[in-house]
Amino acid sequence: MSETNTSPKSGFEKIIDYFNNHLEINHPIAIAKIVEDTGFSWSFIKKTLAKINEEYEGFNFEKSGNTWISWKDRDHLIKKLDDTCSRFLEDSDEES
Repeated sequence: MSETNTSPKSGFEKIIDYFNNHLEINHPIAIAKIVEDTGFSWSFIKKTLAKINEEYEGFNFEKSGNTWISWKDRDHLIKKLDDTCSRFLEDSDEES
């Protein structure tokens, strides 16, 4: 029998899905709206967004005035790759 992945999603995965499937490109959203839509706590979302900001491409997270905002600049957030060919090209450009 083949095994399917039916394990429940973590909060982290649910927030990634929220950004990938519910937000428009370049449409900033406040943490308060994410709290309202997902039911997660403000502190959990802020901590998770900070982690996503470090680990994913296409994601932006910053403080604007008195609120934290976030947005995606592509259709789907993708995990950053450590060693890519483009990284080597960027390194060689800096040496030139």
